[in-house]
Amino acid sequence: MTVAPTMFAVRGILRGVLVCSLLALGSNSTVRSQEPFGQRPPVPFEDAGACPFEGCVYREWTAKAVVIVRVERRRDAPVSFSLQAGEKVTALTGVVVTLRPGRVEFRQPKTLNTSTKPIRIEPGQTLYLLTYQGEGFTKAWFNGALYRDVDASDFLNAVCDFQPDRCTGRVVERWQSEWWVNVRTRSGRLGWTNEPEKFDGKSAIGG
Repeated sequence: MTVAPTMFAVRGILRGVLVCSLLALGSNSTVRSQEPFGQRPPVPFEDAGACPFEGCVYREWTAKAVVIVRVERRRDAPVSFSLQAGEKVTALTGVVVTLRPGRVEFRQPKTLNTSTKPIRIEPGQTLYLLTYQGEGFTKAWFNGALYRDVDASDFLNAVCDFQPDRCTGRVVERWQSEWWVNVRTRSGRLGWTNEPEKFDGKSAIGG
């Protein structure tokens, strides 16, 4: 998105940077929410089947480097096998696990569109960010409920990063998440890896 015609141009330019930031460790902020515990999302939040960026697709992927594949979806699970650069696998599905939700606060009342019903947020309330869905939409938790396709354009875009006064929402704490992918080799071996960044072929848009 450009500032005048649309905001889609800027979104397209920053897509890669945004995806990396969403899947990386968040900030070191230690600000704590004052909301009751029941208003916060359950963590870890496991989003089965999620493919966390625009154009993301589970299909044949090609390893770009050595990839460790484990027998189960756990960091301490035994290694099942490893892939070498150039090897192809079928990415069957995945799970995006939010280990720590992000937090957004608003300096004035704001209504956010979602795929179910609008969210009305008042100053002092917190929107919790979960899985990013691509194209400026995210799953989020508010007031004890999960919302899908939440329009994040008023707090997750370049305008907010460089001109925060133009946005009513501010990310006060980034999130921590990991993406596990279930892969199958051509010989039929199965396993889980949390190293999806080491594959080509994840995007139906740009490979």
